[in-house]
Amino acid sequence: MPTEARKPKIEDLSYVRKWIKRCLSKDGKTLDFSSRGIDNQVAMELAENVALPDIEILYLHTNKIKDMGLEELAQSELFSPLHELWLYENLIRDDGARALAESEQLRKLRYLSLYTNRIADDGAVALAESETLYNLETLDLSFNRVGDRGARALANSKNLKKLKTLHLDANRIGYEGMKALAEAPGLPALHELNMQYNLIDPRGLELLQESDRLKGLQMFKSDCPADN
Repeated sequence: MPTEARKPKIEDLSYVRKWIKRCLSKDGKTLDFSSRGIDNQVAMELAENVALPDIEILYLHTNKIKDMGLEELAQSELFSPLHELWLYENLIRDDGARALAESEQLRKLRYLSLYTNRIADDGAVALAESETLYNLETLDLSFNRVGDRGARALANSKNLKKLKTLHLDANRIGYEGMKALAEAPGLPALHELNMQYNLIDPRGLELLQESDRLKGLQMFKSDCPADN
């Protein structure tokens, strides 16, 4: 394991400077903190000690961040300039998703990747109802635990007017969620919807397959027979 990937001693914050030196792109706009074993304790230290006003893209995927650590990060200056935030393959649940949804620091965010976490309906509802994520264009919630209630909230969102791409693959969406997404009245800018590997409900799949709204998208993937 590379030295910089070892879990640091929290009382010694020199590791933060080393990480930034090695992980910040030359133009200062991308910071890659992925696959560094970051847990809640380290996340809180980063939240308190790192502020880079020029970064636009932050990679925090493939770590061990749970809700408590994300709650601290969501309120930090580290998040305020971001356009893209990659948090896939962590240990984030509904409270973490809610912290993102309520964060005043994420008003510039356009891309949010949360796939392969543990987010269920409450988290999806919070994201759908967020009053600060209004600039979001891509939301990836694949491989989580979102069911019908979360899918309905996203489909009928009053705040995600700019969302263009929505990934909901490998969740727990059934008939009611499929019915809502077949129309998605709250997502007027949507042009790509991915929702393969959800609950196999013949009635829901039929609604998706026959939806004029979904036929008009640039890309739509589901478990409908026509897509196989």
